Amino acid sequence: MFYTKDKAFFPKLLVLVLPILLQNLLSSSLNFIDVFMIGRLGEASVAAVGSANQFFFILQMLIFGLASSSAIFTAQYWGRGDIKNIRAVMGIGLILTLSISLLVMIVTLFSSHAIIHFFSSDLHVVSLGGDYLRVIAYTFLIVSLTTSFSVVLRSTENVVYPMIASICGIILNTILNYLLIFGNYGFPNLGVLGAAYATLIARFFEMLIIVLITYTRKLPAAASIIDLFNFSKTQVRIYLKKSIPVVLQSAGWAAGFSMFAMIFGHISTESLASYNIAGSIERICLIFFKGLGSACAIMIGNRIGAGEEEKAQGYARNFLILGIIIALVVSSLLLILRRPIVNLYDLTETSKSYMMGILLVTLIILWARACNIIFHMGIFKSGGDTLFSMIVDVGGVWLIGVPIALITAFIFHFPVHYILGFLIIEELVKVLVAFKRYKSGRWVNNLIAKTEKKTIYKQS
Repeated sequence: MFYTKDKAFFPKLLVLVLPILLQNLLSSSLNFIDVFMIGRLGEASVAAVGSANQFFFILQMLIFGLASSSAIFTAQYWGRGDIKNIRAVMGIGLILTLSISLLVMIVTLFSSHAIIHFFSSDLHVVSLGGDYLRVIAYTFLIVSLTTSFSVVLRSTENVVYPMIASICGIILNTILNYLLIFGNYGFPNLGVLGAAYATLIARFFEMLIIVLITYTRKLPAAASIIDLFNFSKTQVRIYLKKSIPVVLQSAGWAAGFSMFAMIFGHISTESLASYNIAGSIERICLIFFKGLGSACAIMIGNRIGAGEEEKAQGYARNFLILGIIIALVVSSLLLILRRPIVNLYDLTETSKSYMMGILLVTLIILWARACNIIFHMGIFKSGGDTLFSMIVDVGGVWLIGVPIALITAFIFHFPVHYILGFLIIEELVKVLVAFKRYKSGRWVNNLIAKTEKKTIYKQS
């Protein structure tokens, strides 16, 4: 069943995936804690913060798409021990992420309430969410730096350090939330704004820690200014060729999911609140597969860079099998725990019934989501098959998911959990198309070999 020619697969997988899993678990737990704390303020506050975070999620995925494009190359360069080109590619990623973040930050500062209005017509939600979004807009540049460094550190197998920085940020964020949302121990009672200031301060310290660790330990990502600008036009051209589909995929997929939030917000505040809360629980369930996807991209990218394509394909099979097994276990646990989880929140009976339905849909389709994450975040990305991945992922959301949501919401007037039930169709179509591509083997591309050939040809 598993690819067994390489006995080092599972030991290496554990070394990589455990720190990534722990970091993702803590990050998702923080979101869960945030939503839980804000949930004590009422459904309007949950809907407001959820709406602001939906917008931030689009930017975050855009940043991740730009930064993770460097991981496609750095994982392959790391397979050959080429530190110089790792830093050059990192420089391209940093320039792009910081430029986009600065632009979005400026726009957000001047139009935060208008942005929230897209997600909800409730004026109280718009007021709370706009104020929250204006504060966290300052985190956009910070997140760009943190993500860029984390991606390169992970792809060079230094996965522990992003985890350490994340743990410190999460602990600080949780403490500040407790103090500033409710005004405990003499601190001001800021409510939703307290959560925003806690996020801003915690993200700054997380970024500071990861940069200090990188340079004090002289890790591969510890690039000088000269190193960061020491890239060729050929590298920029190939980077953009591979990164544009990744960026469109990340941002397009995130925008599609934010479109779902807009639809639910215009149905009712209860629908939006239950969707946001259930979403925080779903993200905890998905951390295992995102961890596998990250490890998959690193390990397969290393093997492709080293010219071991057969071994890379065997690794891909292993990751898919592991993903399905873990999905079945997580789904079983969620089936048992969904009622106690829903009862944790101070919500109306209508919102609780919506949440129960949403969680049921989540556990039914979890195996397909696991496969899609591993396909697109790991297998196809590691092989540079970014255009195909973008077409399937974004096309699935906008050509299948969004039309289904609009029709079921505004023509048939189904409740939120029924709408999400129909969205299972999208996940099933995507997993079938991705599996066919995986079996063809056309996703395997040695990008650094292509870069070198083009550079040699130009010089000759």
